[in-house]
Amino acid sequence: MQDHSSAPATASSPDPADLADLAAPPGGARLSAPPGAPPGLPAASPQDPRLHLLLAGCYGVLVWRLPPIGLAVVAAGLAVLFMATPLRRRLRPGMLRGHAGFVLAWMALRFALACLGPVEGAPATPGGDGGVFGNLQFAWPDGPLLAHAARESALLGLRLALLIGIGLALALAASPRALGLALVWLLRPVLGARAWQPALGVALMIHFLPMAQGTFAQASRAADLRGPLPLRRRAVLLPAAVLRILGQRTWTQTVAVAARGLDRPEAWRPDFPFRPGQWAMALLLVGLGVGMTFLPG
Repeated sequence: MQDHSSAPATASSPDPADLADLAAPPGGARLSAPPGAPPGLPAASPQDPRLHLLLAGCYGVLVWRLPPIGLAVVAAGLAVLFMATPLRRRLRPGMLRGHAGFVLAWMALRFALACLGPVEGAPATPGGDGGVFGNLQFAWPDGPLLAHAARESALLGLRLALLIGIGLALALAASPRALGLALVWLLRPVLGARAWQPALGVALMIHFLPMAQGTFAQASRAADLRGPLPLRRRAVLLPAAVLRILGQRTWTQTVAVAARGLDRPEAWRPDFPFRPGQWAMALLLVGLGVGMTFLPG
């Protein structure tokens, strides 16, 4: 076991650029010209990370209230966002595989529960014992019940997929440092001078989660290259290797946070310029989402 767990460690050695995004200037996202742009081209105006949090929070709630037409509009908007913006280059296929399995598992569970549940609007069976189990369909479900179960499971899968897409867009659109500063701005009226502490935790979590996912993928690939392993041995080996590598990286990140001065409140003082155009567009999108809740279901 020791031989196998040591292989991924070299493949997952700490990147020299680790936590570089957490050390960005307090103003939020960096100002830089597009890659390959001619010298002298002015840098693009950065997006306000506070608006990212606003849109993600509002649409994260609205996803559970929107009818199918509204969900389709949000899905189309996310697809355009990922295909027509730089987010497409940052999105890796490995980010989607685990989330797809999660969504499919919940869809299957919802379909099974809908098939076993009572038909909406069906009267209680005469002579039945009533109670919780009085109207359950333990026989093979008929066509209408199957259609209802398929619709409910598809809606749940779409809602979960949209939530995951919103979370990925939020994590990829702004650096963890910028999102942490936006969270400080949001929590300061409630927590006061201590608002930087949860912001630092959230920034490290956003920075750490993709790293953990990539480490698991690297460890799994290294185990496959060494040869086939029995399922029981693989189930023991992979978590041990991943925990070992992540433990090393956690120590590296702790030292990096202290070295960059990110463990002090002075490093978490937001100073965001007000851009009326971006705020107007964000409020328009929020109003559009609220308006779509009144669409027929």
